[in-house]
Amino acid sequence: MEKKYNKVTVVDEDDNVIGAEKLFDAIDKGMIRRASRIFVFNESGQLLVQKRSDKVLKPLLLDQSAAGHVDEGETYEQAAYRELEEELGLGGRTLTLVESSFRTTNFFNTLYKVTIPDETEINFDIEEVKSVCWYDVDELTVDLEKSPEKFTPEFKEVWTLLKDKSIST
Repeated sequence: MEKKYNKVTVVDEDDNVIGAEKLFDAIDKGMIRRASRIFVFNESGQLLVQKRSDKVLKPLLLDQSAAGHVDEGETYEQAAYRELEEELGLGGRTLTLVESSFRTTNFFNTLYKVTIPDETEINFDIEEVKSVCWYDVDELTVDLEKSPEKFTPEFKEVWTLLKDKSIST
């Protein structure tokens, strides 16, 4: 892995902060980490899905629009805005909260969404993102069922849990 990782926030079973660990140490110890996730929709209702770079964890898998660990000292919201800017170059947007502090296998998560004009250029970071594409939400659900191995486990969990709420929020 070429990417430098910061210390990440680790929590207990109730999402109370218990400290911060180097990312790989937290993973190795099986600690619960905090993550912020963002779904970027266009005005046509499609979801932006990124293909992860080969330089990050879970390389070349399809993933939510933007996401990342909550770094030491950050809030979920601060991490979401940071990740949206770092990964997709979409700074200055206003995020809408979809769901806060919900549990998936290895994380407590908060999910945000943003809707952008169809013609918006996505200036993604090639160190973190290999490519992006727009998915019709029904096609995405079918693709997740037919070819789950193409997607990160976290994206599959979050989409399954919060697809309907993400679309209606």
